[in-house]
Amino acid sequence: MSNITLVISDLHLADGHTILDGFGDVQQAAFEGLTSAASTAGPLEHADEIELVINGDCFDFLATAPYDTGGISDISTSVEKLKRIIAAHTPFFEALRRFIETPGRHVTFISGNHDIELRFAKVREDIFTAIGGEHVMERVTFCPTRFYRPLPDVYIEHGNHYDFWNHAIRGLWNENGQPLDLNPSTIILPVRSHYFQHAAHPISINYAYFDRFEPSMNSMRQIALLCLLTPEIVMETAKLTKDLFTEPGKATAGLAPREERIPAKLFEQAIIDFAALRQEMSFHKPDWLEHGNLDKQQATTMIEFDMLREALKLPLVDAVTAICTPTTYEMGEGVAIGMQAVLEQDPTLRYAIAGHTHMIRIDSVNNGTQSYLNTGSWTARLAMPAPGETTPELVEWFRHPNWEHVPLRDATQFIFAMVNPTPSGASSASLCVWEGGLKGSYRVVA
Repeated sequence: MSNITLVISDLHLADGHTILDGFGDVQQAAFEGLTSAASTAGPLEHADEIELVINGDCFDFLATAPYDTGGISDISTSVEKLKRIIAAHTPFFEALRRFIETPGRHVTFISGNHDIELRFAKVREDIFTAIGGEHVMERVTFCPTRFYRPLPDVYIEHGNHYDFWNHAIRGLWNENGQPLDLNPSTIILPVRSHYFQHAAHPISINYAYFDRFEPSMNSMRQIALLCLLTPEIVMETAKLTKDLFTEPGKATAGLAPREERIPAKLFEQAIIDFAALRQEMSFHKPDWLEHGNLDKQQATTMIEFDMLREALKLPLVDAVTAICTPTTYEMGEGVAIGMQAVLEQDPTLRYAIAGHTHMIRIDSVNNGTQSYLNTGSWTARLAMPAPGETTPELVEWFRHPNWEHVPLRDATQFIFAMVNPTPSGASSASLCVWEGGLKGSYRVVA
């Protein structure tokens, strides 16, 4: 019997009403192409058993109204959000139904930080109903643990567990990833989710390219760019951020009158407030375990802070060029360190697979005997401008983005991991990309 496990992540289906919905027509066509290829008359249809694992953030409850839920998600609000998501993405659920109606096909959902609501039993029931089909209950599974092991030597989890801002465990899983409550009535959202809902949502709506940059841009550089282009939204976000403190205070308190118009000064104060928020939230996260070398991380952060503060004193185009220079993405590094630790702690594993970062990655661990894979995202990705590509016109587009005319190169890729058992019993995994939409095919990336 031949078996294949396909792993995708970060589809971000929302209600279709805002630019934050990550699953458009091109994503739908690629999804139908992949699932058809794994069903009948496709290049993967020869397999006896195929499991499609959707590794977190399939659904984007955060990008679906109502946006500000006070940092807590409940059943009734989540069900209403899911209704909007289902209504906007009927073809997606139809494609899942066609897939599972093929003998030997299965789907497994793993929770991510944008669809942590999958832990609600009523949400799972409504997804079963939306998929429909004769075999839905026996062929669609929602993983109750934080991680999933479809094969003895393969470990899959979304990855937000290793990201301070998106880490979520309280009341859901114990330190080993086992469920504490199979049917919670409320869920405490990750810090980043609460921050997004209450303070940062206008930034995501008006400057959606931040969530699409390839490679991803870290929060400090996003703040720097906003200090240049639109100081008003930085000031407003800083004020709303203070609401999240136990004892709210004045935002950007160190600014003298009219200094908010000086990008370097505004940046310095905004970063001080952001750092204070992290310190504040750390007191409310007793279950957070720091991964990696904290002293090294802090030193790297200070070096970048000093560089950006000086860059903001340069002429506008030069400043934007400096900010857009690719650098180490802290979230990506955190997830990589966490997943590599999983491998190091369990020598029986050959592969650890994550998503969350929206950036594909392959790391060899333990002299090549183990590998960490990241499947990236199916959402639209835009290539960061190279130094010579930063022009006054591009800077103006950053200030007032026109999505009918995007000057950045499309870097979207429909990545998935393909895992096959070998004759020896060990697994073999590759990152692949689906190309050509509904009638397309896949090729191995690495």
